[in-house]
Amino acid sequence: METTDPIGTLLTEATGVTCDSRQVAPGHLFVAVRGHSRDGNTYAAAAVAAGALAVVSDRPAGLPALAVPVVAVPDARRALAELAARFHRHPSRGLALVGVTGTNGKTTVACMLAHIFRQAGHAAGLIGTLGVRVGDASYPGTLTTPDAATLQGYLAAMRDSGVTHAAMEVSAQGLQQGRADAVRFSCGIATNISPDHLDFPGGFAAYLAAKQGFPALLGPAAPLIVNAADPRCLAMAAAAPAPALTCAVGAPADFTARIAGLTSRGSRFTVAAAALPGGELAASLPLPGRHNVENALLATAAALLHGIAPQTIARALATFGGVPRRFAVSRPAGLTIVDDTALNPASIDAVFRALGAFRRRRLVVAFAVRGGRGPAINAACAAALARWWQQEPFALIVTAAAGAVGPADTVAGDEKSAFCAALDTTGTDYIYRETLAAAIDDAVAAAGPGDLVALLGAQGMDDGYRLLRRRLEDGAAVRAPSLPAAAALSGHNR
Repeated sequence: METTDPIGTLLTEATGVTCDSRQVAPGHLFVAVRGHSRDGNTYAAAAVAAGALAVVSDRPAGLPALAVPVVAVPDARRALAELAARFHRHPSRGLALVGVTGTNGKTTVACMLAHIFRQAGHAAGLIGTLGVRVGDASYPGTLTTPDAATLQGYLAAMRDSGVTHAAMEVSAQGLQQGRADAVRFSCGIATNISPDHLDFPGGFAAYLAAKQGFPALLGPAAPLIVNAADPRCLAMAAAAPAPALTCAVGAPADFTARIAGLTSRGSRFTVAAAALPGGELAASLPLPGRHNVENALLATAAALLHGIAPQTIARALATFGGVPRRFAVSRPAGLTIVDDTALNPASIDAVFRALGAFRRRRLVVAFAVRGGRGPAINAACAAALARWWQQEPFALIVTAAAGAVGPADTVAGDEKSAFCAALDTTGTDYIYRETLAAAIDDAVAAAGPGDLVALLGAQGMDDGYRLLRRRLEDGAAVRAPSLPAAAALSGHNR
C-alpha cells in the first residue's frame, strides 16, 4: 500500500475500531493489543474471519499469514486510542469533559459533577465505575475506564446526542494502558492517592507512577484541581502543564471549605475562593462524613471553572442523592445501616471517622475480604479494622462471600489467611463466615434496636444490603442480644 498514512487510508473505509476480536464486525480495524494475561495477536486470525478490514499490531512478525493488510505500529495501545479518536472524529473536543482520578472518591466526585451539570441545565454525561450515562440513557460498564475504542464510542454517542458536559473517572489501570491517551479534558481532578491496588503489576510504585501520568493528559488550557491535604496530589500538581488549583478543608488553599456542622444526616460548610462573588458560598450536603465535604469541594471547584453559577452549585449539592454503596445510610426496623465499598485502609478510616457522628448503642461490622487482589491489601485492610476495634471494640463478622462473586473476585486461601492473620496478631475478636448470607444472618442476630450495622467491602459485599433487608422483611427479630454484641461474636471462629 503506497501511502504515507496507511492507517488514514484504511480509516476512510473502516466501519469501526476495536481491540476485542469478539466485537469485530465486517469492515472493522482490529488492533492487536497485548494485555497482562492475553495477547491480542493470537486473536488476529479470528478477527479476520469475522470480517476485519485490517490488523494493526506492534508485533507483526509473530502473526500468521493473513488475507488482509497488516499495519505495524510502535505501540498498539497508543495506536488504538488514536485510531478510535480519529474514527469518531475526536468527540472529546466537542465536550466540556472533566477527568477525575484518585484512589478514593472518584465515583462520588464524578457523580456530583454530573448532577451539578444537570442542575445547571446542561445535557450531562458520566463514565465510571457505575457504568455510563449518555444524557438520559444509561449503559452498564465493566471497567472504571473503558478500553480506548469503547471509550471513544461513548464520547461520540454523547456528542451526537447533544451532551455538552461530562465527568469521567480515570483509573490507574486506564492510565497505564493508555485508554484516555487521545481524550481532551477541559480540566482534571485528583482526589487522593493511597495504597490500594497492591496487586497492580509492579506494585504500589507502578500504581503511583501510573497516577502521576495523569497531568500529561491535560493540555496547557486544562487546569488540574488537587486535594491539598494529600502530598502525592501536590506532587502531581507540580507536574501539570497548566497552573494547578488546590482544595482543602479547614486549611488555606485556592478553594477552602470551613465546616459548620457534621451530623449523621449530612454537613454544612462554607466555600471560600477568590472565584466566588463576595468570596464565599454557603453549602449543605445530605451525605455524612468529612470525606464527602472534600469530594464536594473538588466538584465545586470544577463546576466554578466551567462557569456554573455558585447558587446553582449550592442547590445541586443540597439535592445530591448520593452514590450506591458510597456511605449509603438507611434506617430500617430500628437499625441504622451504613453500606460502603470501603476497600482499602484510607477508605476504611474515612468510614469510621464518619461513623463518629452517629448516635448508636453498639456497632456491628460485616466486612467482605477482597478476592483476586492478593494478600497484601487484605492484610492492610484487616490492620485498619483492628486499629479501630482497639479504640472501641465492635462486633466484627468477616466473610469471603463465597458464591456471591464471580471468578475474578473469588477469595483465595492466601487472601483469607492474610486477612485473618492480621486480626489474630492484634487480638481482634471476630467470626468468619464463608458465605455472605451467613455473615448477614450473624449481623442481624447481633444487632438490637438503636444499633448501627456497617456493611463494608468491595464486590463481596455488593449484595449485602439486599440480603439484610430481605432478612428483616422475612421477620427476623431486631432485639437486644443477651450479651454485648462484641462479646457475643468473639472467639475467632474460623
